[in-house]
Amino acid sequence: MKALFFVPPVGLSPVGLPVDRVYGCNYGYDYKPPIHFLQLATVAKVWLGWDVRFVDCPAEGLDVAAFEAIAAEDRWDVAVAHSVYLSAEEDLRAMRLVRARNPGLRAVYMGTAPTWRPEEFLDDDVSFCLLGEPEQTLAELDEAWRGARTVESIDGLGWREGGALRRSGFRQLLDVSKLPMPDRTLLRGQYRANRLDVHPITTMVVSRGCGFRCTFCTPNAIDQMIELEFKRLQPTYVERPPLRKRTVDQIVAEFEAIHALGYRGVEVADNIFTWGKARTQEICDRIAPLGLHWLCLARANMLHDPATIRSMANSGCKLVYMGSESFDDGLLDDMAKDLKVKDVHTAVKTCRENGVHPEVSVLMGASPHETWRTLFNSWRAARSLGTRFVHFSVALPSPSTELYDIARREGWFTQGDFFPVDNQRDAIVNLPNLKAWELKLALKLAYAGQYLSPGGIGKQVKSVSSLADLRHKARSAGRLFNFLGSGTPVRSVPPGRVTAPALAAAK
Repeated sequence: MKALFFVPPVGLSPVGLPVDRVYGCNYGYDYKPPIHFLQLATVAKVWLGWDVRFVDCPAEGLDVAAFEAIAAEDRWDVAVAHSVYLSAEEDLRAMRLVRARNPGLRAVYMGTAPTWRPEEFLDDDVSFCLLGEPEQTLAELDEAWRGARTVESIDGLGWREGGALRRSGFRQLLDVSKLPMPDRTLLRGQYRANRLDVHPITTMVVSRGCGFRCTFCTPNAIDQMIELEFKRLQPTYVERPPLRKRTVDQIVAEFEAIHALGYRGVEVADNIFTWGKARTQEICDRIAPLGLHWLCLARANMLHDPATIRSMANSGCKLVYMGSESFDDGLLDDMAKDLKVKDVHTAVKTCRENGVHPEVSVLMGASPHETWRTLFNSWRAARSLGTRFVHFSVALPSPSTELYDIARREGWFTQGDFFPVDNQRDAIVNLPNLKAWELKLALKLAYAGQYLSPGGIGKQVKSVSSLADLRHKARSAGRLFNFLGSGTPVRSVPPGRVTAPALAAAK
């Protein structure tokens, strides 16, 4: 089976910006390897024996013409796309372009968008959506194509039969320790990260799920699609899927493989990396000789132990992102965050004193009790911590969350229901005390205050490590200035980026 796994060129995007497919809810100020998609491509290569070509057009600098050439250069049997909410339109256009040059091609989609609304992706009887966790579903679909089973017997699948939409039962979750290590030799692009001062960098995910219950949480992209299916089993939102972790030996082996490939930095994109002091310290002690720079996500109340933070620092951890969300204990209780403001202050102090840069966040509008007063208090508190980065965003009630159910019930959505936006630039709910336009204005004020103040500019300038790093940071700054100055989070597609033949083929 000759398979094309693709991320479309920016020229097919309706907004002219690459979508971040690791976390799946924004366009990002940098572009990272789509690790969950790479995992599926690796399964196709290792488990199924497919001849896989992985094309990441934004990272490889490929325009529409170059992508068209790839679509036509070989006789592809199947094409696979990873479609998050923001990327659905461009992924559909790209898939139709590939199919126009490969009659009879099987089209396969994974991701939040096809899991949420498979009917929008299923053009015919050889289009398929992998609903929720995709790997075992793809393996069984391969069996069906080889005549070893029926399509109807596959859980976690959406397809059409005689024009009618079919959607099978829930795909039981797999043992993540059985998954093959992502094959990064399939990647041909170049990747950088604003938070790491080295390159090239890659991404890594060694667990699925989360042991907490935050009402607003949109975790990384793979868990969003799993939670969508998990929630579909429950008449009302009750619980989240279980936490599943790869072994310490597997995690260390993956760090070693990354180092052997010449990477210098790693963004560990697990929802939480620091599951247990002993486990975290063992991983850190074993990867320390590699000399990699890395960052991760963690809860503030997991970052209070100086010995653990020192182990992380000694192993190359440069930054840890903690979801502080608000600096108001009442709002944190509303969000079911299971965290107090004092936990954030303790975590920032412990990280700073033991060699790891902390990053905090302000999530606006995750509670109906949010007001301008609570927002200003959170901004002041976040800035007073003096961290190099503060992450600002608006709570996005995506369909996998409890917040979505609340927003639907209370009639908060500006257009009646969820619709995709970049939550680092836009808002889609009118809360009791703050309208959507106020939340978007709040984003602009927060970004400007944090990054355009003399101190904010100075912190970013001091972090520049090379001319290439300066160019990367300048591009990110340009996107920020565009958002702050234009009043719109996106821009139109530049003339000439999408050729007339490409548009015709994509319709």
